[in-house]
Amino acid sequence: MSPGAFLTRHLPWRYARLYYGATRPLRRLVHRIRYRRMPPGGWGRGWRVLVFRYGHQPRRQLHVLAPVDGDQFDWEVLRLHVRGAPWPPHTHEAGQQTGVMGWAGHHTYVVTDEFGPQRLSMGRLVPGEFGGGVDVGFVLIDVREARPEDADPA
Repeated sequence: MSPGAFLTRHLPWRYARLYYGATRPLRRLVHRIRYRRMPPGGWGRGWRVLVFRYGHQPRRQLHVLAPVDGDQFDWEVLRLHVRGAPWPPHTHEAGQQTGVMGWAGHHTYVVTDEFGPQRLSMGRLVPGEFGGGVDVGFVLIDVREARPEDADPA
């Protein structure tokens, strides 16, 4: 039983409220340490690599190339590439699982080899809050610049 469930069942609300009031700043601090903050004005415009944590193991990452405009997807560019325009070549990090963006109807999704298509949120690209998934949960942990294939890996 979680502490929250225990408190709401067995203690008067005034004691539970004290517990939540005391733990809220601690949860905020952990969130700030764990996830990078979005820069003012968003992530810029262009191609970025979205880094997701998936499953219950914090070291498992999924890297997805996506067009970004500020703090959300660039829908015009994404639509062109989903409909058949070639994706820009970029260098993947060795040892990381990669996924491919997709868009059908009103849903964006990521296709992975391990889990197949997994729906994504339509919200803002805020680390720790943006995510999705059907068979496995995805949480955005970082947004990085996409390196072209001909770039120096160093």
